[in-house]
Amino acid sequence: MNVEHALRLLRDCAYRFWDDQGTDEIGALLAEARACYDAAEGADPATVAIGRSLIAAYELRLCTDVEHEVNSGWDYDMDGPPFNGVEEEDWDEVTGPAAERAAEAARAAIDADPEDPLVPIHLGHALSWLGDRDGAVAAYHEALRRDPGDDLAETCLEQLEAEVPHYQEPEPRSYAFVVLREESRISNSEWAESGHVFGTFGQVRAAADGMLGNSGDLTREDLDGFIKLELTVHRPGRDAIVVPDLVKHVPREPDGGPFRIEWADVRVDDISESVLALGRPVRIGNLLHF
Repeated sequence: MNVEHALRLLRDCAYRFWDDQGTDEIGALLAEARACYDAAEGADPATVAIGRSLIAAYELRLCTDVEHEVNSGWDYDMDGPPFNGVEEEDWDEVTGPAAERAAEAARAAIDADPEDPLVPIHLGHALSWLGDRDGAVAAYHEALRRDPGDDLAETCLEQLEAEVPHYQEPEPRSYAFVVLREESRISNSEWAESGHVFGTFGQVRAAADGMLGNSGDLTREDLDGFIKLELTVHRPGRDAIVVPDLVKHVPREPDGGPFRIEWADVRVDDISESVLALGRPVRIGNLLHF
């Protein structure tokens, strides 16, 4: 489907930003993703709106970080933008249109998924860059209302010297989905984290086994210190089911790969009701899942 291909393209863009490699190709990838949404007849309107908001947010990031290099230290994944960066950072006045488009796309998608903080964060970033403090604060408040544990929204409010409200934990989301958080060691002291979202448990099994199958020449003993996989099942009206360490379900023998999880030991039922629409990203637990 077009929306699923668009999500893969957006995931590719995210990884290029995170790795700071291949960023010169991001513009073309975003254009292709937009064409996918344009051609997605009959697709879930909320998924399309959220995807367009993510495209516009990435175009703003591309504009400030890559094309014009006016970012003086803003880490998109950890911090809010410099307030009124459109005037304080952008002396050549080149980022305003991209920020306006990001705000417009976020406003159009703000109610697409009233349980996910992703779009309000897009809106907050764009408005903060444009110098609209009240609008940015309201957007970050909305992100925190949707997910009180979202540290990025809280950090952005603190940067704006705004009140950080304390909301009660929300009810479980109204749709079912499974997320897989992957941490891979990149140095002795650093781990890289990525998030993946699925609509069925079968998709998760294939993805997790694929990740372990790419573990190279590692021994089984080394595997524990190389990769971490956490599985969480979300279902409407129920508490989340968390399997914190899938790697411990990999048999100790054989000592070499490709490794496989012993799924019979993972006590998780599949999901069937109100499944998340295909091709939709999810922000949960401070991480964007593709």
